[in-house]
Amino acid sequence: MRSIELTFDLDTEAAFRAEWTALQEAALPNLGRHQGASNRPHLTLAAGPALELTDAVRAAFDRTAASLPVEVRVSGLVLFRAGSGRFVLARPVVMTRSLLELHRSVLELAPGAVELTQPDRWTPHVTLARRLSADQVTEALAVLGEPPAAGSGVAARFWNGETKTLTALAEATTG
Repeated sequence: MRSIELTFDLDTEAAFRAEWTALQEAALPNLGRHQGASNRPHLTLAAGPALELTDAVRAAFDRTAASLPVEVRVSGLVLFRAGSGRFVLARPVVMTRSLLELHRSVLELAPGAVELTQPDRWTPHVTLARRLSADQVTEALAVLGEPPAAGSGVAARFWNGETKTLTALAEATTG
């Protein structure tokens, strides 16, 4: 799978990593267990095997950097089914106007995204754990507290799951 992802400012990333740690300390599945360099909290903007990282896409993302940073607000918790008796636990991200505009521009820049990342089907979220059993979901709910405070999405990256490579696409400018 290939994806275009939004990554967060340091404080926001640390808040999500703290949730991974809380799950780890409770001996529950969590994304912090994956130690690869590519593993960091993120929001998937588009995903699909047909996404291509062309020179035109790279150039278009240079212009997209002007829309960064984008405010990121999370709320509650959400579950997605992940097979028989298994669940994905995530923090849903509030669909603000600026986030929706960024999402639409990403889909225009990089066609080929799967249906679930298209407007009106997209559920923006930050994954905390995969493959939880129903009993583990109950435990995780007891471990996790209030959602992290609002933060910022500051950079976009392209993940190629086939080659296991990351490519930086855009980053918020400072100053």
